[in-house]
Amino acid sequence: MSWLLYGAYGFTGRLLAEEAVRRGHRPILAGRDGERLRALAQEMDCPHRVFPLDDPFRLQVGLRQVRAVLHAAGPFVETSAPMLDACLSVGAHYLDITGEVPVFEAAFDQDARARDEGVIVMPGVGLDVVPTDGAAALLHRALPTARRLELALHSPGRPSTGTLETVVEGVPGGLLVRRKGHLQGARPGDSGFRREVDFGPEETDGPMAGRLGGRRSVIPATWGDLATAWRTTGIPDITCYLTAPRRQVQFLPLALPVLRGALKVGPLRRLIRRRLAQGTSGPDAATRAQGRTRVWGRAEDDEGQAAEIVLELPEGYRFTAVAGVRALEGVLELAGGGRRSPAPAGVLTPAGALGPEWVLGLPEVTVVGESRTASEERH
Repeated sequence: MSWLLYGAYGFTGRLLAEEAVRRGHRPILAGRDGERLRALAQEMDCPHRVFPLDDPFRLQVGLRQVRAVLHAAGPFVETSAPMLDACLSVGAHYLDITGEVPVFEAAFDQDARARDEGVIVMPGVGLDVVPTDGAAALLHRALPTARRLELALHSPGRPSTGTLETVVEGVPGGLLVRRKGHLQGARPGDSGFRREVDFGPEETDGPMAGRLGGRRSVIPATWGDLATAWRTTGIPDITCYLTAPRRQVQFLPLALPVLRGALKVGPLRRLIRRRLAQGTSGPDAATRAQGRTRVWGRAEDDEGQAAEIVLELPEGYRFTAVAGVRALEGVLELAGGGRRSPAPAGVLTPAGALGPEWVLGLPEVTVVGESRTASEERH
């Protein structure tokens, strides 16, 4: 029995396939475009299967004798449900690289069924949410009494077409935060949000000089950790941020309602996605090799105690390829039982299943800032 990579010929899918082969795997490469699959499978000397996601029978046949699926075909709000349902039906473990909060929440709704079927479900094994979930778990370990958690991501570089399509699909849902354990809507201009975050020591030389570290302007974002960090840590109030130029931070409160209204129109949304699909893909190999990413996290409790952490990791797409394959290996090891009896099942988070320190064992991931302090006034 083998494992299957669906969406293998997409930008990130190909990176996952290359990393898997480099690690000694021969995954079944899968998708709906037979011509592209055959070329990729021949290049990588891997088996391949062609099947769509909108035919339940063909989908289940495509997963025959498959031990696990790493799903890389987005937008996941459209593709995750049929693949997850098929995995649960055939008893295959399911992982994906989503960053979409509705997809995470829908997956967690399947926890009881996954437990009944003895299947591990682990969405978000890429840039979202592996490093931020690890940061959340490390902060919770440092401050178990924490009631508030903030996470921010600084990932310079050009997004892939698939990432942009996912953003377009997610905008109509608006800005979300988690308060008292529940997801709720918010306005980006609210006074309670941070405007800046300190991402640790600044890079002063090399390709990332002036582009990494230091104080940077941020905007609140509907990031996957709103779903996962709550399950990993139990911290009830969670806010997520992304870095953005200061002008965008000032403009967002006015622009977001207009964008939401426009992108709720299905034909316009589909037109934008078609235009995006005609554009260039993500960062080139040199950029992926040289690029770096920073993750910042802060946890606070009601007694005025706080803990902060800053992680540095490889460029986002390169990190996703490495983390995705390593997470799949971790899931297969967990599913094998070993000293665990019985083997775990259900919907799990990366840090919740593999441990807070797991992210620090991934290549080129380091802690570049860490502190335990009294609570400071927000900036």
